[in-house]
Order: sequence, then structure tokens, then C-alpha cells
Amino acid sequence: MEINAILMEILTHMNDSERTYFMNVVELTLPTINKFSSAYLSQKESILPFFTYNPFSVETYTQRNDHLKNRSFRRRELAAHLLEFNQRYHADEQTLHSIEKLNDSRSVVVISGQQAGLMTGPIYTISKILSTIKLAQEQELKLGIPVVPVFWIAGEDHDYQEINHVNLPKDNEIEKHVFPMKEAGKKMVSELHYDKKKLHAWLLETINSYGESPYTRELKEELEHALEVSATFVDIFASLITKLFKGTGLVLVNAADPSLRKLETPYMQQLLLKHGQIRNGMLHSQKELEEQGFTPMLEIDSESMNIFFHQNGERELLYWDETKQIAYLKDSNHQFTVEHLNKLMEEQPENFSNNVVTRPLMQEFMFPTLAFIGGPGEISYWAELGRCFRAMDLEMPPVVPRISLTLLERHIDRTLLELNENIEDVVEKGLEEKRKAWLYKQELETIEATLASYREQYATIHDQFRQVGNTTLPHLRKTFEKNWNLIDKQFTYIHRLIERSAYEKHENMMNKYERVELAVLPKGMPQERVWNIYYFLNKYGLDFVQRLSELPLEHNGKHKIIKL
Repeated sequence: MEINAILMEILTHMNDSERTYFMNVVELTLPTINKFSSAYLSQKESILPFFTYNPFSVETYTQRNDHLKNRSFRRRELAAHLLEFNQRYHADEQTLHSIEKLNDSRSVVVISGQQAGLMTGPIYTISKILSTIKLAQEQELKLGIPVVPVFWIAGEDHDYQEINHVNLPKDNEIEKHVFPMKEAGKKMVSELHYDKKKLHAWLLETINSYGESPYTRELKEELEHALEVSATFVDIFASLITKLFKGTGLVLVNAADPSLRKLETPYMQQLLLKHGQIRNGMLHSQKELEEQGFTPMLEIDSESMNIFFHQNGERELLYWDETKQIAYLKDSNHQFTVEHLNKLMEEQPENFSNNVVTRPLMQEFMFPTLAFIGGPGEISYWAELGRCFRAMDLEMPPVVPRISLTLLERHIDRTLLELNENIEDVVEKGLEEKRKAWLYKQELETIEATLASYREQYATIHDQFRQVGNTTLPHLRKTFEKNWNLIDKQFTYIHRLIERSAYEKHENMMNKYERVELAVLPKGMPQERVWNIYYFLNKYGLDFVQRLSELPLEHNGKHKIIKL
């Protein structure tokens, strides 16, 4: 039996703690994908004033908790809603207990959010949730109060193109495997209804592309069950996340849920009344960031009210005409007074939703937020929102960088050893330059130089042979020349064979470089932004994510290499 088969047999029969033992965490200090978040991680003094708290300060969470003690929240209504929502997806006792904690006036939450991607989307969704759970556990021990991990599903999002695909590896390239829906338009993801047969076929194609393993059948059954009991993409996402993070106490909330919208009504009305201060505050902060050399992340129209109105099943952004003192919709040309909108929010709360600017404000109204977990992009645009929080008499919570990670498989690690490369260099710089250097050294310096030298030596010897022949048999001069031409052709043929052999050797080596890079830094992008967690679930088991959550992952700003 091959060693891989033996290892698979051993892993299949191990319990959770034994299998987690096979994972090893290595920490690296790496820059992030954008300039601002890298500066934030390094605690650059000039940008910290854009935030209320420094997440790396030891006093941050104590100070934030003291602030929250002086605020009131609709805890019982929120807990009741969260209980009903999470029970839809058969949440376990740990999650139900987490929800019950919210009734405790001392309790706080660590919160993060993301769109409802197909098959949970890129791995960074998983790492974001892991970060949320880890920080909640850490601060519950340190503060001695209930700290609940919450994940905010952006079900109101209407950009289907962002969630409609899974990237698959194919021939050392990235293949975008899309589930098309022409009818998506500007509909909220939580209201998109799909063809179950077509989505089922798409899911099977995706899993089959990962190859057969001892876990494939069970994995397909789990996906098929989630599909069968769901009506929307948010339902599928919530079902899968609930299953993957079983036992962690994670609580889910869907921003588009009608019953949640009812709870949000008084806060949405406040956002409406202060839309001008919110917009102007953001524009002011963007100008200050530009003065420091940073490009703003948010592209917001100067007339945007940062609130969506829903009609005919689609979301339309509300705009404000300062001269006429009236709100309007660009696409349908409808107009509203503030008083009319305020009344509609009371009567039809489900027809209003937040945009990227007001969602963090609504989150702060609804939840006693100890900390917000954000990726590099989120950190960058939250820097633009400080004055927006102050306009609503709110305090921005600590913005904590999510844990970034790379999952390193054994066969990739072995290939790195063969190439005499280390994972640190690959994750930070990639292998493109190393690959080019190898090509130059192996092909141009060695092969070409050697072949040219051999041919020159052979030509010299044959020239000497012809000189002897021309002296003794001058009438056969043309025969000797013809003989050289034939020999030279044979030499050229051998030369091509050698080149082809060298190319094949080079191709094998290039494939090794490409396999490593495709696995950990595909096309120069972090692994967690490209690949999907289900590749790893298929290979290592459905409890893979739960085992990841048991690892010692600290919020210290360092990148985690998890060796499998």
C-alpha cells in the first residue's frame, strides 16, 4: 500500500483531537494586499486617529466594554429573533446558549460579516469566522463576561456576480466555475430563487472536480441536503456555515430578514434624518486620507443618502436633491419627502436596507459590539466612517484585522523541499522570479553553452578529417563536403533531441513551480481570496473546519501557515 493511502487510512480512523494534532501552525509577518491595511497592521501613528481604538493595545477591550455598559440595546427582541432564525438551520445547543447569553446585560459580541457566497465563497469567509470565534473566546476569558461570536450575512446585497462562482484549479490555471442567473438583476441575494436541478448539477460538477476521496460521498450528501431544505442562496449559506461551525457557539444573522428589519426601524429612521451629516462626514474623511496618500475605498455619489429603497423586487439607492429638499430614485425617477420616507419605514420596513456606509452604523445600533473583525478592504473603508459614527452619536468599535491564513498540504510542502524553496518566500513574493532564474540557468547557461561547445569541437575535428581527405583524394572534395552536410544534419537532429529532452525536464520542473504557486499564491493572489474550503473538506473530512477552530490562532497581526 502506498504511503498516501496508508496516511489516509490512519486519518480516517482518528478522532478529532488526534487529527488536529497533525496540523502545525507557523506564523509570518507579511504585508497585506493593500497599502492602508498594511499601515494599520504596523500601527502607523498618522492613521490611527481615523479609528476610535487601537486593536493592538492591551487596554482596548476593557475600555470598549466600559463604554458599552453605558448603552442600552433591544436585547430580548434581538435574542428572540436570533433564536428563531438560527433554529431554522438546526443550530446546536452551543449556538442556542450563545443566543441566550445576549439576554445578560453584561454580554457583548464580536462580529463580522460577508456575502452569502456559493459553497460559502472564498476561504477568507471561513478565516473571518474563525477570527470572530477566536477573539470571542479569548476576550470572554480575559474580561470575565459573556462574549458571543456573531456572523452577519449580507443577504441584502444585490451584486450576484460577486457570489455566483467557485474558482477551480485546472491545468495549473484558475477556472471560474459560474452558476449563471440572468434574472438576478438588482434583486437581493436573499430573494433570489434558483432552479434546484441546475444548482444540484453545478454542485456535483464542482465536487467531482476535486476528485474522489473517503469523504466525497458524505460531502455530496451534505450539500444535497442543504440544497433540498433551502429556498434561497442565503438559506444554503446559513445551512452550510451552521454545519461547518457546529460546536463553536457561532450565531448567524441575516441582514435582509424582514423581522430583523422591523427591529431596525427606529435606527433606520435616524439614519434617514441624518443622511447629510453621514455623507459629509465620510467625504471629509476621504479627503483627509487622500492628503496622506491613500486612495479612498468607497465610491459614493455626493448626493447619495446611503439607504436603499426596494420596489418591484429590486434595490434602488436613494439620492438627495439639496436644492429641492427632496429624495429621489435615479432609475424610476420617483420622488419622496423625508416625512414620506419616514412613514414608509414605519409601515414597510422590509422595503429599506443599508448600503456599505450605513450597515456598520446599523450594526452598532443593534449589537453591543466589543469588536468588529475586518479584512484588508474593510479596514480601509472603515477608516472613512469615523465621522459617520460620530454623526449618529455612536462610537466606532475596535476594528480588528481578521486572521489571514494559508493551508499548506503535505505534497506541496514536499515539492517546496524538492525546489529548495521555503513557504515564507512563496507566500510573500511568489515563484515567478525564481522560475525565471531557473530557466535562465538551466536552459541558456548550461544547455545552450554546452551544445554550442560540442558542435564547435565536432566541426573542428571534421574539418581536420576533410583536410586529410582533400590532400589524398582531391577529386572527392564534394563528397567530403556532402558527407559533412549529412553529418551536420544528424548533429542538428541529435541537438534537437537533446533540446527536447531538456525541455521535458524543464517542463516537469516548471510544473512543480506552478503547482506550488497555484496552491498557495494563485496568480499572485492570497490563497484565501481564490480557493474554496470544500476542496479541503473533500480531502480531509467534513469536520476540517471544526478542527481548524481548535488550533491556537492568535490575533497578533501575523499570517498563519497551517501545515496539514
